[in-house]
Amino acid sequence: MFATKTLRIFLMAAIATLIAGTGLPMSAVSQATKPKGIETLADGDYQFCSQPVPKDWRDGAGACFSFAKRGDRLDGYYGFPHSGDLVCLRGRAQRTQMIGQALVISWPGHTWSNTPPMFQWKLDNYLTLNSGYVIRSIKEETGPVAWIQFDAAVLNLDGFYQYPEVKMSSPEQLCGWDY
Repeated sequence: MFATKTLRIFLMAAIATLIAGTGLPMSAVSQATKPKGIETLADGDYQFCSQPVPKDWRDGAGACFSFAKRGDRLDGYYGFPHSGDLVCLRGRAQRTQMIGQALVISWPGHTWSNTPPMFQWKLDNYLTLNSGYVIRSIKEETGPVAWIQFDAAVLNLDGFYQYPEVKMSSPEQLCGWDY
């Protein structure tokens, strides 16, 4: 009995030491990891968020990037789960960044009234958009709808958590680059 208790204490200490060596909180180790770079990920579907996996009903915490990776190509969207704040992104993986293009839709209730030449997205400091212009606009019953493309987009995922599973909607459901 003494040997079993001693062994259990030793194993718990060893596991705690291994977890502490990762630099992550113990609760986050089983839920999410902080990868070194997105370019080294295998092809697949991923979700990265600026905060650890929430322990409630939410699909993600903080700002999130849901994307499909094929080779060095990324196609996805970035925003806050359960909000209308999202930006479609496509481009290439380079270390901890996605570098490419962005597409936003301006609609009544969520308008982009002007497109400055360069800015960091208003809700955080991770996404920088540059060279925006309206590529299509239509008049709906509720008001004008415009598709705005940014030819230069950089999303910095340094410090983001890689979630163990994708819970957010797929990029194909939300991002239509065929305008």
